Amino acid sequence: MESANDSSHFETDEDIAWPVLEPLVEAARGLGLEVRHPQVLGAGANVVVHLTPSPVVARVATLTAEMRGTARNYLRRERSISAALDALGMNIITPTDLVDPGPHALAGQEFLLLKHRPLVALDLDSPAHAELAGSAFAELSAVLADLPETLDGCGEDPGQPWAEIATLTQTVRPTTDAAAIAKIAAVTQQLSDTEPDDPWQLVHGDAHRNNVALLDNQIVWFDFEDANLRPLTWDLATLRRSWPAAGDAACRLLDVDPESPSMLWHHELRELYALLWSLLYAQRYTRYRAATAERLEDWMSNQ
Repeated sequence: MESANDSSHFETDEDIAWPVLEPLVEAARGLGLEVRHPQVLGAGANVVVHLTPSPVVARVATLTAEMRGTARNYLRRERSISAALDALGMNIITPTDLVDPGPHALAGQEFLLLKHRPLVALDLDSPAHAELAGSAFAELSAVLADLPETLDGCGEDPGQPWAEIATLTQTVRPTTDAAAIAKIAAVTQQLSDTEPDDPWQLVHGDAHRNNVALLDNQIVWFDFEDANLRPLTWDLATLRRSWPAAGDAACRLLDVDPESPSMLWHHELRELYALLWSLLYAQRYTRYRAATAERLEDWMSNQ
């Protein structure tokens, strides 16, 4: 069997998920869930599987666990924040109540069990959907700011994303051009030296367009594993770089200047962070390599 670092055969979500499927199904059945035909919903930093016919989705931390040393605290955040938001009446994807949602250990990894709910993708070209997503994000941010920092798993990683950037840089170094690694190190240092002194609050942590959808004809934000104490502009820059129209709507509603020094600084940091994750994906999975090479070239040319 090829090692994780030599995954040239990993070309589909099913291929990426395959190493964890059998132990995941066995663990889920051991918890009392009926699982016949698991359906892979996504695979990358995490593997997400619908444990059909049970109305349960498993989120298995794979690359995230490898980069962070452990995924348990991140999955605890997902569980505790989702439950807290649900208790406040927000439309949210919650941990399953059929069995203990976890997080549970899985052959050196961790997984969390969530309710399966049918999500409908938003139209990224629709001004109306962008406005709705931005409005829902502004509402979510206000609610998160009022949640206690002592929620299970929250407020325990003030070094995020700096520690993760260091780990990612070290991991991709063997498969990345030396000049690119030198530039990444220089930009990292420059950003570290100029970090804005902004107030921190509990934020979503990964507020990009892939983590928002329609649920029961309402906008829902999900995937709270990266929630942590950071400036609000971290989330706003994340949203604005992945879906500019929604980011602009959120900035307007939250009275944040999208061209402020803090927003521009966080945009640069998020670009660096996303680039490093792309380099890691390209290192492990061949299907990402062409797009990542182009992305790295564009990033280098803009520095």
